[in-house]
Amino acid sequence: MPSVNIQHLDKIYDGGVQAVWDFNLDIEDGEFIVLVGPSGCGKSTTLRMVAGLEDITKGTLLIDGKDCTRLPPKDRDIAMVFQNYALYGHMTIYENMAFSLTLRKEKKEVIHRKVMAAAEILNLKDQLNKKPKQLSGGQRQRVAIGRAIVRNPKVFLFDEPLSNLDAKLRGSMRREMILLHQRLGATMIYVTHDQTEALTLADRIVCMSMGYVQQIGKPLDLYEHPANTFVATFIGLPPMNMFHGTVNGNKFVCDLFEYDIPQERIAKLADYNGKEVILGVRPENIVLGGKIKLFVNNNENLGMNTLVHGVLGGKQSVVCKFARWCGYKYGDEIDIGFDPEKIHFFELPTHDETGRELPGVTIV
Repeated sequence: MPSVNIQHLDKIYDGGVQAVWDFNLDIEDGEFIVLVGPSGCGKSTTLRMVAGLEDITKGTLLIDGKDCTRLPPKDRDIAMVFQNYALYGHMTIYENMAFSLTLRKEKKEVIHRKVMAAAEILNLKDQLNKKPKQLSGGQRQRVAIGRAIVRNPKVFLFDEPLSNLDAKLRGSMRREMILLHQRLGATMIYVTHDQTEALTLADRIVCMSMGYVQQIGKPLDLYEHPANTFVATFIGLPPMNMFHGTVNGNKFVCDLFEYDIPQERIAKLADYNGKEVILGVRPENIVLGGKIKLFVNNNENLGMNTLVHGVLGGKQSVVCKFARWCGYKYGDEIDIGFDPEKIHFFELPTHDETGRELPGVTIV
């Protein structure tokens, strides 16, 4: 039995506004799952339904085999860590971490043992007598995590816990989250809009858009084998370059360039001959020395890598990522091509009966 089993979850608010559509996911014991997507995609709503903070309109939620669909939050054996820490300012760090155990009327020696164990894991032993306002943002977030750890729940839920931190702190806290998961071996469900967090933290990613699951898989699977145009452009920074054109025999033809389709892809595209498709290529899979002329706008030299921003045919922006320092300047023209093993072909986006745009699915 999976640690968490989510079956056909829907969330419909008053007025008929549906935030989540038919969400299905089996989470194994000890797995780190990340829900990622843009604001308003339904990821936090899904997490709050698992937590019991939002009613489930339709569907079933099992935690460790127990039907929790209608149970109140306190009976679900979960612990949630919020974006804003939610610490009590008048309490010490020790008292904040011990609060839930105190409410349960645990013995003092049990509370002390659990708080000290969590403080050891999170490197907070020297901060236990301080108040929250005396701590940095990263330390306060560790306190919020420690408050969850002492409860020893079946499932940890994290709702964008690092979004209030600056970039440097987010990087260090990501590393701490990885180590924490390794030490606890606990089941964790983590919500973020930051794809870097998703790619670095997750055992599996659930990518969402407009209330629907777009793809579930290991981070590298979503990056290298996106299911559709939404996942292809949302996962990856900078996003995948997309070109609209037509399959013409063994060529992809658009008004910007012609591209020879790799031999092993031609048969798979046979049904699309004469039809419009989208060719996608990630910035790092653009190579120098091809037949396509790129007008350079500017460089972003990042040390070991350079992002070269340019325009094709005076109309379409393109981003290339080269594994070296580049000295190109505005107005330079360079010849580029695509790594034939790393290109993607997608169908055009469509619309369903409600008018919702459906991303173009991957062809090959």
